[in-house]
Amino acid sequence: MFIFQYQDVVRKPINPMRNLNPLARASAKRVSLQDRVNQLDASNKWQKSIAEHEKVGRTWSRHQIPKIGLIPLGLVIVDEDVQRLLDEAHCANTIGGEKFKPTYLQPIFAAKNSKGEYVSIDGMHSSSTLAALIDAGLFTDCEDWKSLEYPTLYVETDDLSFARKAFGIVNGKGKKRQSKFNELRNAVFCIRIDGNTDDEDDVKLERKVSIAETHDCFAVEQHSGLAQKPGTFTHISLFMSLSESELDMAFGWHNKYFHYEIVHNSLFPIFRALTRDFEAARIKVTDTLLEEIAGLIQNLFGDLEQFQNGAQSAVRQWSRARYGYDVKWSDEYVAPVLLQLYKKMGGEEEIPLSLLERFHDPKTDTNIASFLDQEILDLAA
Repeated sequence: MFIFQYQDVVRKPINPMRNLNPLARASAKRVSLQDRVNQLDASNKWQKSIAEHEKVGRTWSRHQIPKIGLIPLGLVIVDEDVQRLLDEAHCANTIGGEKFKPTYLQPIFAAKNSKGEYVSIDGMHSSSTLAALIDAGLFTDCEDWKSLEYPTLYVETDDLSFARKAFGIVNGKGKKRQSKFNELRNAVFCIRIDGNTDDEDDVKLERKVSIAETHDCFAVEQHSGLAQKPGTFTHISLFMSLSESELDMAFGWHNKYFHYEIVHNSLFPIFRALTRDFEAARIKVTDTLLEEIAGLIQNLFGDLEQFQNGAQSAVRQWSRARYGYDVKWSDEYVAPVLLQLYKKMGGEEEIPLSLLERFHDPKTDTNIASFLDQEILDLAA
Protein backbone atom coordinates (compact mmCIF):
# COMPACT_ATOMS: atom_id res chain seq x y z
CA MET A 1 0.00 0.00 0.00
CA PHE A 2 1.38 3.43 -0.98
CA ILE A 3 0.77 4.81 2.52
CA PHE A 4 3.58 2.64 3.90
CA GLN A 5 6.06 3.32 1.09
CA TYR A 6 8.80 5.58 2.35
CA GLN A 7 10.22 7.97 -0.24
CA ASP A 8 13.97 8.50 0.10
CA VAL A 9 15.07 12.07 0.69
CA VAL A 10 18.44 13.15 -0.72
CA ARG A 11 20.96 13.31 2.12
CA LYS A 12 23.39 16.22 2.35
CA PRO A 13 27.05 15.21 2.05
CA ILE A 14 27.60 16.12 5.71
CA ASN A 15 25.43 17.24 8.58
CA PRO A 16 26.79 20.71 9.53
CA MET A 17 26.21 19.87 13.19
CA ARG A 18 29.26 17.59 13.05
CA ASN A 19 31.29 20.79 12.95
CA LEU A 20 29.00 22.84 15.21
CA ASN A 21 28.32 20.26 17.93
CA PRO A 22 28.56 22.16 21.26
CA LEU A 23 29.47 18.96 23.12
CA ALA A 24 32.34 17.93 20.86
CA ARG A 25 35.08 20.04 22.45
CA ALA A 26 38.03 18.24 24.03
CA SER A 27 39.51 21.35 25.67
CA ALA A 28 38.11 24.01 27.98
CA LYS A 29 36.88 27.35 26.66
CA ARG A 30 37.60 30.19 29.09
CA VAL A 31 36.93 33.92 29.02
CA SER A 32 37.85 36.68 31.47
CA LEU A 33 35.40 38.62 33.61
CA GLN A 34 36.38 41.66 31.54
CA ASP A 35 35.08 39.80 28.46
CA ARG A 36 31.73 39.40 30.20
CA VAL A 37 31.66 43.09 31.21
CA ASN A 38 32.37 44.04 27.60
CA GLN A 39 29.55 41.75 26.46
CA LEU A 40 27.11 43.45 28.83
CA ASP A 41 28.29 46.93 27.83
CA ALA A 42 27.46 46.09 24.21
CA SER A 43 24.03 44.70 25.08
CA ASN A 44 20.95 46.82 24.32
CA LYS A 45 19.13 45.22 27.27
CA TRP A 46 21.97 46.15 29.62
CA GLN A 47 22.17 49.71 28.30
CA LYS A 48 18.44 50.09 28.84
CA SER A 49 18.78 48.84 32.43
CA ILE A 50 21.63 51.27 33.18
CA ALA A 51 19.65 54.15 31.68
CA GLU A 52 16.71 53.34 33.98
CA HIS A 53 18.99 53.34 37.06
CA GLU A 54 20.45 56.70 36.05
CA LYS A 55 17.03 58.17 35.33
CA VAL A 56 15.83 57.62 38.90
CA GLY A 57 19.21 58.36 40.51
CA ARG A 58 19.69 54.83 41.80
CA THR A 59 23.19 54.14 43.19
CA TRP A 60 24.83 51.81 45.73
CA SER A 61 27.85 51.55 48.00
CA ARG A 62 30.42 48.74 48.09
CA HIS A 63 29.75 48.51 51.83
CA GLN A 64 26.33 47.05 50.98
CA ILE A 65 27.93 44.00 49.38
CA PRO A 66 27.69 40.95 51.67
CA LYS A 67 30.76 40.22 53.78
CA ILE A 68 32.32 36.79 53.96
CA GLY A 69 33.86 35.08 56.94
CA LEU A 70 34.58 31.74 58.60
CA ILE A 71 31.80 31.49 61.18
CA PRO A 72 31.42 28.75 63.84
CA LEU A 73 28.43 26.64 62.84
CA GLY A 74 27.16 26.90 66.40
CA LEU A 75 26.31 30.56 65.77
CA VAL A 76 24.02 29.72 62.86
CA ILE A 77 20.30 29.62 63.58
CA VAL A 78 17.36 28.74 61.34
CA ASP A 79 14.24 30.87 61.38
CA GLU A 80 11.53 28.51 60.13
CA ASP A 81 9.36 31.49 59.24
CA VAL A 82 12.05 32.40 56.68
CA GLN A 83 13.54 29.09 55.53
CA ARG A 84 11.68 26.03 54.35
CA LEU A 85 11.32 23.00 56.62
CA LEU A 86 14.13 20.48 56.72
CA ASP A 87 13.84 17.89 53.95
CA GLU A 88 15.36 14.83 55.61
CA ALA A 89 15.34 12.75 52.41
CA HIS A 90 17.18 15.53 50.55
CA CYS A 91 19.87 15.59 53.24
CA ALA A 92 20.17 11.80 53.43
CA ASN A 93 20.00 10.91 49.74
CA THR A 94 21.06 13.92 47.71
CA ILE A 95 23.50 16.00 49.77
CA GLY A 96 24.77 13.45 52.28
CA GLY A 97 24.36 10.30 50.20
CA GLU A 98 26.96 8.09 48.56
CA LYS A 99 28.22 10.93 46.34
CA PHE A 100 28.81 13.36 49.20
CA LYS A 101 32.04 15.32 48.95
CA PRO A 102 32.93 18.20 51.31
CA THR A 103 34.34 20.08 48.30
CA TYR A 104 30.80 20.34 46.86
CA LEU A 105 29.40 22.18 49.91
CA GLN A 106 28.11 25.71 49.35
CA PRO A 107 28.63 28.70 51.68
CA ILE A 108 25.83 29.73 53.99
CA PHE A 109 24.09 33.01 53.18
CA ALA A 110 22.88 34.67 56.39
CA ALA A 111 21.64 37.83 58.06
CA LYS A 112 23.84 38.72 61.08
CA ASN A 113 21.73 40.35 63.79
CA SER A 114 22.81 42.59 66.67
CA LYS A 115 22.96 39.54 68.99
CA GLY A 116 25.77 38.09 66.92
CA GLU A 117 23.52 35.33 65.52
CA TYR A 118 23.63 34.34 61.88
CA VAL A 119 20.09 33.73 60.61
CA SER A 120 20.41 31.31 57.70
CA ILE A 121 18.86 32.50 54.44
CA ASP A 122 20.37 29.87 52.16
CA GLY A 123 22.47 26.78 52.81
CA MET A 124 20.43 25.26 55.64
CA HIS A 125 20.35 21.80 54.10
CA SER A 126 24.09 21.79 53.37
CA SER A 127 25.06 23.03 56.83
CA SER A 128 22.59 20.69 58.57
CA THR A 129 23.92 17.72 56.62
CA LEU A 130 27.53 18.62 57.40
CA ALA A 131 26.81 19.09 61.11
CA ALA A 132 24.98 15.76 61.30
CA LEU A 133 27.79 13.92 59.49
CA ILE A 134 30.31 15.32 61.97
CA ASP A 135 27.96 14.44 64.83
CA ALA A 136 27.86 10.86 63.50
CA GLY A 137 31.67 10.67 63.74
CA LEU A 138 32.25 10.48 59.98
CA PHE A 139 34.79 13.31 59.95
CA THR A 140 38.12 12.07 61.27
CA ASP A 141 39.55 15.46 62.19
CA CYS A 142 36.53 17.21 63.71
CA GLU A 143 34.46 16.09 66.70
CA ASP A 144 32.49 19.24 67.55
CA TRP A 145 30.54 20.66 64.63
CA LYS A 146 29.56 23.74 66.62
CA SER A 147 33.15 24.96 66.66
CA LEU A 148 33.77 24.27 62.98
CA GLU A 149 34.37 27.53 61.12
CA TYR A 150 32.30 27.50 57.94
CA PRO A 151 32.36 29.90 54.94
CA THR A 152 29.46 32.32 55.38
CA LEU A 153 28.26 35.25 53.33
CA TYR A 154 26.38 37.65 55.57
CA VAL A 155 24.69 41.02 55.72
CA GLU A 156 24.50 42.83 59.07
CA THR A 157 20.86 43.64 59.78
CA ASP A 158 18.07 43.07 62.32
CA ASP A 159 15.45 43.49 59.60
CA LEU A 160 13.97 40.04 59.03
CA SER A 161 12.04 41.31 56.03
CA PHE A 162 15.43 41.44 54.31
CA ALA A 163 15.94 37.76 55.13
CA ARG A 164 12.51 36.82 53.75
CA LYS A 165 13.04 38.72 50.49
CA ALA A 166 16.61 37.44 50.15
CA PHE A 167 15.44 33.83 50.58
CA GLY A 168 12.96 34.27 47.73
CA ILE A 169 15.59 35.84 45.48
CA VAL A 170 18.38 33.38 46.25
CA ASN A 171 16.08 30.37 45.84
CA GLY A 172 13.75 31.58 43.14
CA LYS A 173 13.17 34.55 40.90
CA GLY A 174 16.59 36.15 41.43
CA LYS A 175 18.56 33.04 40.47
CA LYS A 176 19.02 31.69 36.97
CA ARG A 177 18.55 27.96 37.28
CA GLN A 178 20.78 25.54 35.44
CA SER A 179 19.07 24.24 32.32
CA LYS A 180 18.88 20.54 31.59
CA PHE A 181 21.26 21.09 28.68
CA ASN A 182 23.83 22.73 30.97
CA GLU A 183 23.46 19.80 33.36
CA LEU A 184 24.10 17.42 30.46
CA ARG A 185 26.99 19.49 29.13
CA ASN A 186 28.74 19.56 32.50
CA ALA A 187 28.45 15.78 32.80
CA VAL A 188 29.80 15.24 29.28
CA PHE A 189 32.67 17.70 29.72
CA CYS A 190 33.70 15.97 32.97
CA ILE A 191 34.50 13.01 30.74
CA ARG A 192 35.62 14.62 27.49
CA ILE A 193 37.60 17.60 28.79
CA ASP A 194 38.56 16.69 32.35
CA GLY A 195 38.96 12.95 31.86
CA ASN A 196 37.13 12.34 35.15
CA THR A 197 35.20 9.07 35.11
CA ASP A 198 34.55 8.84 38.87
CA ASP A 199 30.82 9.53 38.54
CA GLU A 200 29.03 6.62 36.86
CA ASP A 201 26.05 8.87 36.05
CA ASP A 202 28.36 11.16 34.06
CA VAL A 203 29.81 8.17 32.25
CA LYS A 204 26.33 6.90 31.31
CA LEU A 205 25.22 10.30 30.02
CA GLU A 206 28.37 10.67 27.93
CA ARG A 207 27.72 7.25 26.40
CA LYS A 208 24.16 8.28 25.53
CA VAL A 209 25.41 11.48 23.89
CA SER A 210 27.96 9.44 21.92
CA ILE A 211 25.17 7.13 20.70
CA ALA A 212 23.21 10.17 19.48
CA GLU A 213 26.28 11.60 17.72
CA THR A 214 26.94 8.26 16.01
CA HIS A 215 23.58 8.77 14.26
CA ASP A 216 24.18 12.46 13.47
CA CYS A 217 21.90 13.62 16.30
CA PHE A 218 23.04 16.38 18.63
CA ALA A 219 21.89 17.85 21.94
CA VAL A 220 21.66 21.67 21.97
CA GLU A 221 20.31 24.38 24.26
CA GLN A 222 16.60 25.06 23.75
CA HIS A 223 16.94 28.68 22.65
CA SER A 224 20.24 28.23 20.84
CA GLY A 225 20.66 29.34 17.25
CA LEU A 226 21.50 25.70 16.51
CA ALA A 227 18.12 24.43 17.64
CA GLN A 228 16.56 24.34 14.15
CA LYS A 229 19.38 22.50 12.40
CA PRO A 230 18.85 18.92 11.19
CA GLY A 231 19.44 16.26 13.81
CA THR A 232 19.33 18.58 16.84
CA PHE A 233 17.21 17.98 19.92
CA THR A 234 16.47 20.13 22.97
CA HIS A 235 14.18 17.87 25.07
CA ILE A 236 17.01 16.71 27.34
CA SER A 237 14.86 15.20 30.11
CA LEU A 238 13.13 12.86 27.66
CA PHE A 239 16.49 11.95 26.13
CA MET A 240 17.97 11.16 29.55
CA SER A 241 15.00 8.94 30.47
CA LEU A 242 15.65 6.38 27.72
CA SER A 243 18.14 3.52 27.89
CA GLU A 244 21.14 3.26 25.59
CA SER A 245 19.49 0.58 23.43
CA GLU A 246 16.28 2.62 23.16
CA LEU A 247 18.24 5.68 22.09
CA ASP A 248 20.24 3.67 19.57
CA MET A 249 17.05 2.49 17.88
CA ALA A 250 15.38 5.93 18.05
CA PHE A 251 18.29 7.94 16.68
CA GLY A 252 19.08 5.28 14.09
CA TRP A 253 15.49 5.50 12.81
CA HIS A 254 15.56 9.30 12.75
CA ASN A 255 18.87 9.40 10.90
CA LYS A 256 17.69 6.86 8.33
CA TYR A 257 14.28 8.33 7.57
CA PHE A 258 14.10 11.94 8.83
CA HIS A 259 17.74 13.05 8.76
CA TYR A 260 16.67 16.32 7.16
CA GLU A 261 14.54 17.32 10.19
CA ILE A 262 15.18 18.30 13.79
CA VAL A 263 14.59 15.48 16.28
CA HIS A 264 11.00 15.97 17.43
CA ASN A 265 10.21 15.30 21.08
CA SER A 266 7.64 12.61 20.15
CA LEU A 267 10.48 10.38 18.90
CA PHE A 268 11.38 9.43 22.47
CA PRO A 269 8.01 8.18 23.78
CA ILE A 270 7.41 6.34 20.51
CA PHE A 271 10.62 4.37 20.79
CA ARG A 272 10.25 3.91 24.52
CA ALA A 273 7.03 2.04 23.73
CA LEU A 274 8.51 0.26 20.71
CA THR A 275 11.18 -1.26 22.92
CA ARG A 276 9.46 -1.77 26.28
CA ASP A 277 5.99 -2.87 25.15
CA PHE A 278 7.35 -5.05 22.35
CA GLU A 279 9.91 -6.65 24.66
CA ALA A 280 7.27 -7.33 27.33
CA ALA A 281 5.08 -8.99 24.70
CA ARG A 282 8.08 -10.88 23.27
CA ILE A 283 7.46 -9.37 19.84
CA LYS A 284 10.34 -8.31 17.62
CA VAL A 285 10.46 -4.75 16.26
CA THR A 286 11.07 -5.58 12.61
CA ASP A 287 12.85 -3.47 10.02
CA THR A 288 9.65 -3.67 7.96
CA LEU A 289 7.63 -2.10 10.77
CA LEU A 290 10.19 0.70 11.26
CA GLU A 291 10.16 1.55 7.55
CA GLU A 292 6.38 1.35 7.26
CA ILE A 293 5.70 3.70 10.19
CA ALA A 294 8.23 6.10 8.64
CA GLY A 295 6.30 5.91 5.36
CA LEU A 296 2.99 6.32 7.22
CA ILE A 297 4.21 9.50 8.91
CA GLN A 298 5.80 10.86 5.74
CA ASN A 299 2.80 10.20 3.46
CA LEU A 300 -0.01 11.25 5.82
CA PHE A 301 1.57 13.97 7.96
CA GLY A 302 4.94 14.98 6.54
CA ASP A 303 6.88 14.70 9.77
CA LEU A 304 6.60 13.84 13.46
CA GLU A 305 5.60 17.35 14.47
CA GLN A 306 2.56 17.29 12.21
CA PHE A 307 1.73 13.76 13.34
CA GLN A 308 1.75 14.86 16.99
CA ASN A 309 -0.46 17.84 16.14
CA GLY A 310 -2.94 15.43 14.56
CA ALA A 311 -2.72 13.09 17.54
CA GLN A 312 -3.36 15.92 19.99
CA SER A 313 -6.47 16.94 18.07
CA ALA A 314 -7.65 13.33 18.03
CA VAL A 315 -7.12 13.01 21.80
CA ARG A 316 -9.30 16.08 22.36
CA GLN A 317 -12.09 14.70 20.18
CA TRP A 318 -11.81 11.24 21.76
CA SER A 319 -11.89 12.55 25.34
CA ARG A 320 -14.89 14.79 24.65
CA ALA A 321 -16.78 11.86 23.14
CA ARG A 322 -15.89 9.50 25.97
CA TYR A 323 -15.76 11.78 29.04
CA GLY A 324 -17.41 15.02 27.97
CA TYR A 325 -14.31 17.13 28.60
CA ASP A 326 -10.72 17.59 27.38
CA VAL A 327 -8.07 15.43 29.05
CA LYS A 328 -4.56 16.81 29.44
CA TRP A 329 -2.16 15.83 26.66
CA SER A 330 0.56 13.38 27.64
CA ASP A 331 3.45 11.70 25.82
CA GLU A 332 1.84 8.34 26.63
CA TYR A 333 -0.70 8.91 23.83
CA VAL A 334 1.83 9.18 20.98
CA ALA A 335 2.84 5.55 20.38
CA PRO A 336 -0.65 4.02 20.78
CA VAL A 337 -2.16 6.50 18.31
CA LEU A 338 0.60 5.83 15.77
CA LEU A 339 0.37 2.05 16.00
CA GLN A 340 -3.43 2.01 16.13
CA LEU A 341 -3.40 4.06 12.93
CA TYR A 342 -0.86 1.66 11.43
CA LYS A 343 -3.25 -1.24 11.97
CA LYS A 344 -6.26 0.78 10.83
CA MET A 345 -4.44 1.43 7.55
CA GLY A 346 -3.85 -2.27 7.02
CA GLY A 347 -0.40 -2.70 8.53
CA GLU A 348 0.45 -6.40 8.81
CA GLU A 349 3.37 -6.41 11.26
CA GLU A 350 2.55 -7.73 14.74
CA ILE A 351 1.80 -5.08 17.39
CA PRO A 352 1.40 -5.74 21.15
CA LEU A 353 -2.21 -5.71 22.35
CA SER A 354 -1.09 -3.44 25.20
CA LEU A 355 -0.67 -0.67 22.62
CA LEU A 356 -3.61 -1.51 20.36
CA GLU A 357 -6.11 -1.77 23.22
CA ARG A 358 -4.85 1.24 25.15
CA PHE A 359 -7.49 4.01 25.26
CA HIS A 360 -10.01 1.68 23.55
CA ASP A 361 -13.71 2.20 24.25
CA PRO A 362 -15.42 -1.21 24.10
CA LYS A 363 -18.90 0.36 23.99
CA THR A 364 -18.25 2.12 20.70
CA ASP A 365 -15.33 -0.05 19.54
CA THR A 366 -13.24 3.07 18.96
CA ASN A 367 -9.80 4.23 20.00
CA ILE A 368 -8.00 7.55 19.68
CA ALA A 369 -6.93 6.82 16.10
CA SER A 370 -10.64 6.67 15.22
CA PHE A 371 -10.77 10.44 15.83
CA LEU A 372 -7.99 11.49 13.46
CA ASP A 373 -8.92 13.69 10.50
CA GLN A 374 -11.60 12.07 8.36
CA GLU A 375 -9.50 12.60 5.20
CA ILE A 376 -6.90 10.27 6.71
CA LEU A 377 -9.42 7.69 7.88
CA ASP A 378 -11.08 7.62 4.45
CA LEU A 379 -7.85 6.19 3.03
CA ALA A 380 -8.35 3.10 5.17
CA ALA A 381 -11.73 2.37 3.65
